[in-house]
Amino acid sequence: MIKKKNKYLLDKRLKILNIAKKIIPKEGFNTKTFNIISKHSELDENETHLLFPKGYNDLIKFSLDQLNQDLENYCKNLELVRLPLHKRIRKILLSKILLMNKQKQFYKKIYLSLLLPKKNLSVPKQIYKSIDQIWYIAGDTSTNFNFYTKRLILAGIYSRVILYFFNNDDQNALENILDSNLRRVSKIPELKSKINIIKNNLPGIAKIIRNIN
Repeated sequence: MIKKKNKYLLDKRLKILNIAKKIIPKEGFNTKTFNIISKHSELDENETHLLFPKGYNDLIKFSLDQLNQDLENYCKNLELVRLPLHKRIRKILLSKILLMNKQKQFYKKIYLSLLLPKKNLSVPKQIYKSIDQIWYIAGDTSTNFNFYTKRLILAGIYSRVILYFFNNDDQNALENILDSNLRRVSKIPELKSKINIIKNNLPGIAKIIRNIN
């Protein structure tokens, strides 16, 4: 019974998300967002708010969580296990770009919205969830220091690639940026080198964090 109820609620939320992907690129996120979505979904606005109690902040979180889930499902069909770890990361990150490119303007609006100070949304937290998901899909089993350094390093690379993606349409240039950074990461022999890689790859994150309360 509980599973059926959860499935019902998930289907409702997915229906709203699919409508939002068509509306948000034109309208953006604002106080009228759910009013417009409700009209297009033939749902009562109160019902829409029950599904997303914290308004479009909840919708943004759900959108990003669903994107991560879609990425995991997509990557199940890829033969990642045969690739070296850094090539797995490359494949997964480019797969995420591929998925986002289907609704590029929608996800661009989400990331622009994340740049604005909000009570319930944290850019670093959302980036960490994405990075952690990528390492999980890649089959990372590191612990302790390596666990955190890998995520810090990839966070910087991820931020640069995503920012470039939203502001450019040159896929070859994007892949060159990704490859040049991943080559450096794949040759990290010592702690000092790891720290330097982290410092060099964090400008993208720092730029975002400066806009967060």
